[in-house]
Amino acid sequence: MKNNILKHITGALCLAAVAATMSGCAGMDGDGIDTVVWEGSTNPDNTGFHNPVWEPSLDGGTIFKGASSYVAISSTTQWAAGLTYYCPVLTSNNLTTWNKSTADAFTEANVPTGADGARLSSLTVDFARTYSGNKYWLFYTIEGQNDICCASSSSPQGVYTPLGTVELKNDPQGLAHPFFFVQSKNYYLCYTTSDGVYLQKVGLSKNGATVGSANDPVKIASSAFKEVAVYVNSSDDVYLFGTIDGEIRYARAAAATGPYLDRQGADIAQSGRGEALISANEAYSTVSNPMRAFLNSEGTHLYLCYNAEKAGQPTMASGFARKPVFVQPFAMGEDGWLEGTATPREGWTTPTFE
Repeated sequence: MKNNILKHITGALCLAAVAATMSGCAGMDGDGIDTVVWEGSTNPDNTGFHNPVWEPSLDGGTIFKGASSYVAISSTTQWAAGLTYYCPVLTSNNLTTWNKSTADAFTEANVPTGADGARLSSLTVDFARTYSGNKYWLFYTIEGQNDICCASSSSPQGVYTPLGTVELKNDPQGLAHPFFFVQSKNYYLCYTTSDGVYLQKVGLSKNGATVGSANDPVKIASSAFKEVAVYVNSSDDVYLFGTIDGEIRYARAAAATGPYLDRQGADIAQSGRGEALISANEAYSTVSNPMRAFLNSEGTHLYLCYNAEKAGQPTMASGFARKPVFVQPFAMGEDGWLEGTATPREGWTTPTFE
């Protein structure tokens, strides 16, 4: 890659780049893809990667492992004014260098929308082998609706087929921020409500996701947590990441169903707040949406993917949210807790993900 940053490119030129491949496109300044294209830089020691790893935005999006690459999917957005992407798809071989796919996760004809065209606003995807033949399952919300819906595809990039609403128990209110993950043969769906964060075991079939009569939702975090993601390191070491009071914090459990405890043993479903992990700073005023965590091949570092909002630049020129993607490595302590804390910082981050 060239050690070069192209600044203040006209909207028309960058829009042409978007339509081509968007390879390595990450704005370092400005207000979105319609103003800046970053062509990358060379790290001679090949030991680090450049944050943010994707600009201008992956608002409400998700990152997961496909069959041969990492895949990121955004909520409905406009990276350039007037050009709508129906959940645009990115791919990467190393979690830190991303390329725009030629197609979106949905087509214009089948993209789920609510009243008055309300957009798909938050989503999550994971691989789940099912009898239906579709291997990738996407759960999402639509702005203004109190529902979680699902879709599936045989390919991680899509196109995804909408399969309707997931009928959850107890009629939860304030449904938002679904997170789907698989542990062994169990399929789990997390979601936030006005009463707290819940974990629900679901079944998957060609007709969609269902909740069995014997599977009650389990409260795993208090209502202070607004978004969550789960990482399963082993059967007896599960991490829950969430946003609370503008920070990303975390807790651990011995099973996916919890209880999730902080270092002092406080249950975050009750009064615990978890351990501080990532906080905002003057350059990036908010951190949000812990998307997923990945362990490197040596098992020494856990890499958490999340969004951060640059101070003074909450939106792109299109008016849609501008939330770049950051990847932050944390050393795994011998006791299983992550070492240190972080804030979102532009520039080289080490070590590289392998």
